[in-house]
Amino acid sequence: MAACALLAVGMVTLVAFQSQPARAASAGEFALEPTSGKLSDPQPFAGSLVIPGACPDITIEDLNWNSFLNLYLVKADDTQVTALMGISAGAPFTEATSTVSLKPADNPGMAVSSLAGAITGDGTYELRVRCVDPWDLSPAPDSVVPGDPYWSQKITVTGDNWVVGEGAEATTSELTYSPSTPEPGQEVTLSATVTPAGAAGTVAFLDGETSLGQATVASGKAELRTSALTEGLHRIVARFTPTDTTKWAVSESASKDVTVQAPRVEMQNASGERLPVNPELQRGQEVKLILRGCPAATSYAVALNGNDTEFPGATADASGTVTWASLKVPDDAVGGNNAWRLTPACNSVDTVSFTVPEPSGSPSPTATDDPTGDPTDDPTDDPTGDPTDDPTDGGSGDTSGTTSGTTSGTTGGSGTTGGAGATGGTSPQGGLASTGSQIALFSGVGAVALLAAGIFAVRFGRRNGLLAFGEPRP
Repeated sequence: MAACALLAVGMVTLVAFQSQPARAASAGEFALEPTSGKLSDPQPFAGSLVIPGACPDITIEDLNWNSFLNLYLVKADDTQVTALMGISAGAPFTEATSTVSLKPADNPGMAVSSLAGAITGDGTYELRVRCVDPWDLSPAPDSVVPGDPYWSQKITVTGDNWVVGEGAEATTSELTYSPSTPEPGQEVTLSATVTPAGAAGTVAFLDGETSLGQATVASGKAELRTSALTEGLHRIVARFTPTDTTKWAVSESASKDVTVQAPRVEMQNASGERLPVNPELQRGQEVKLILRGCPAATSYAVALNGNDTEFPGATADASGTVTWASLKVPDDAVGGNNAWRLTPACNSVDTVSFTVPEPSGSPSPTATDDPTGDPTDDPTDDPTGDPTDDPTDGGSGDTSGTTSGTTSGTTGGSGTTGGAGATGGTSPQGGLASTGSQIALFSGVGAVALLAAGIFAVRFGRRNGLLAFGEPRP
């Protein structure tokens, strides 16, 4: 009987080889759920699949080909790599359509293989589902089993993401957020840019594995506003899921670390409103000063740079917050830059800066009653700069002095109305002017006299033959 069984198996195999010299072609396309995932997951294909046909309903002794399925990934060189081996949920697979769970709990003994060495880059890859016998769950690629049907499906790989479909266009997602350092309870804007801009779908914003919400992509942009971020560090990503997975590929942004924290230093006015960094404070103004992140139970003193005013101290509470409920800017605070000085420093913060306006009504550094800088007692009625006691009618002194001096000779120079007269020659500037005028007059008269004498001498000489000239040359 054993010999007969072996002979029967041999005949079946012979018939299979004769009718099927090579592996049979695909018997159709199987469906895969979910239609996208990540290659780095412990089990990349972990949902379910649907095969549109039956495995060979052949049993020889304890051999059959309808109790187990294998899922393969076909490499670029057409060799196969096993992704899932020993899928048994729902066996035997003898119905026209079978929905098969891929969950490990439904498939005792199923082996999951890494695809790290099989995926060589972005592109389209083929998946195959084959019926295998329980004694040879990992058949050689060129082996042949009775009927040997297999079903295929294409996936498109982009980075760590895969999506069902052939030729789906790759996409990229980029995440930005604002403000850069949000505070607890403050609204944060999360923005995703999806490329190409025509890719249709939604973007889910994830804080780790927690969804913050999702937004529809419009012209390559998706935006979400949330106030749900608590104080601390949040690692956020934007994940794009296309509406049509056969047209666009799934993509995920690089993670962004968003730190939510209250400000280290805060200054408030009397109304409790937060003041800007380095605010302008008025003399006599009271403010509230808060420091955070200080060592708990540490006592701090505060002083004002360049001022002797004493201020109360404060102690950090259990959370490390130090609060001065009221600090008054002294009335004698200097104008310009000022700072509250802390002792000791609170986690590297040792000063809190502010400004004080310059006092109004400061004296001008230059006098305004004499814009030209000239003495105020300068005479205004003598534009030449001469003393105000200059004679205004020097002609009388000059005339009397000259007349007296020329008619009286040496005696006239000492006369009362001559060169030494009180209204004539004693004027220091009028005398010089008069003397200059006399010299110029006598010089002119002398020049005229010499010219006349010369002309007379020439004419006289020619008339009396004293001067003679030779004949003109031809």
